[in-house]
Amino acid sequence: MISDLNPQKKAKAIHSMTDLIEAIKINPDLNMSEHPNYIEHCDKLKRILMSLLEFKEEIIIPMNEGELYVREHVLPNGETYDFGWSIPLLEKLIKNNGGTVIRKKYKIGEVISYVDYGGLENHRFNHALQNTKPIYVIDYAASDLSIMIDGNHRVASRFSMFKDTEMQLPGIFIPADIHIKSMATNHQRIVFKVLSNGNRIYKYLKMLSEGTKIKKPKLFNMDSFL
Repeated sequence: MISDLNPQKKAKAIHSMTDLIEAIKINPDLNMSEHPNYIEHCDKLKRILMSLLEFKEEIIIPMNEGELYVREHVLPNGETYDFGWSIPLLEKLIKNNGGTVIRKKYKIGEVISYVDYGGLENHRFNHALQNTKPIYVIDYAASDLSIMIDGNHRVASRFSMFKDTEMQLPGIFIPADIHIKSMATNHQRIVFKVLSNGNRIYKYLKMLSEGTKIKKPKLFNMDSFL
């Protein structure tokens, strides 16, 4: 499946993202002592988003390199934006970042909610039951979630067959600054960083306003995009 490069759809999504960033700037419920420190950064994120409308998006991952996993990001107003990851490139990144990725055992009950049911194909279940490769779970910082971008059939087939939420599968957790390098287009990589920074800023200011102690957010450096 190739990531959707429809320019009209992308433009609508980008305008919606700028609205999200603006909402952080004017939200009166966020911590006001720290809030001014992020106004300039939010303005920068908005300028970066608008600049994306000026150049054509192109797939930079060779299609002959294998599977491209695509996942739809749904914005609050219903507009959508597609992110795509090259699984072969991600595997190379995992190999080259062995000290940063986290290898662990996942219980089926932990990851069944991560399954992308819209992309499942029942005829692949038998093979998936025999597949013992680690599943790939990523830090989906754009929404402060973890999602699974490889292993959906392995998890779904085992849950369907055994109904055992304690059953374990080998897995690898991949931080955002690593998996982002396997995204299909530079456009997507920039959008992911913008959404991640906006989400991390909002979470930080919101938790501070609620009296929760939290470290300052680690933000992607966006200076090179202006």
